[in-house]
Amino acid sequence: MARAYSLGADHLAVAPYQKAFEALARGEALVARGDQNAAREAFVVAEHFAREAIFAAQAEKLRMEEEFRAREEAERARQAAQPPAPAEVKPQPPAASVQHSAVVSMPVPQPVAPAPEPVLAYDVQVGDTLWLIAARPEVYGDPLLWPLLYKSNRDQIKDPRQVYFGQTLDVPRNVSEQEKDEVRTQARQSELFPVKQLLPALAPKP
Repeated sequence: MARAYSLGADHLAVAPYQKAFEALARGEALVARGDQNAAREAFVVAEHFAREAIFAAQAEKLRMEEEFRAREEAERARQAAQPPAPAEVKPQPPAASVQHSAVVSMPVPQPVAPAPEPVLAYDVQVGDTLWLIAARPEVYGDPLLWPLLYKSNRDQIKDPRQVYFGQTLDVPRNVSEQEKDEVRTQARQSELFPVKQLLPALAPKP
């Protein structure tokens, strides 16, 4: 939470930051009541949304920087398109005025970030979990596929809830859609990551 706050997540990533704050407060209240198991689950949720807030705040800062650079480039392009001031002001024909106006007001296309290329291996970063890694667009773009990473890296992952900075995980790609559906079902039923709280829309119906 401190890391998220230092990045300005309280105003750059309001939704996940608020969820992390609420889950943390709920966990602390449960600890005070002596309900350790429920508190542990609340802290898992708080940690997840705090990390999500960190990533969202970093992405928003990057977007704002790119937008600022794009505006600067557009301004430079606009200034470059303006002709030098004439020594003597002369009336311009209507056609020339229309053409000049079109050049000056032409919108500058905004840069579009390309979709990331799928990776075959992923270097674990500080704060990563299998859930967050599977959710990354260059991995699977779906957090429910985290069991694929666990099964393919059992040699270096003892506890699916713990991965460490510096580990390089294999990312299986030769996986059928049927296998992915089976893995998603397994992830929904697992108690390692509380799907009902992390992704309520994906939780199994009673």
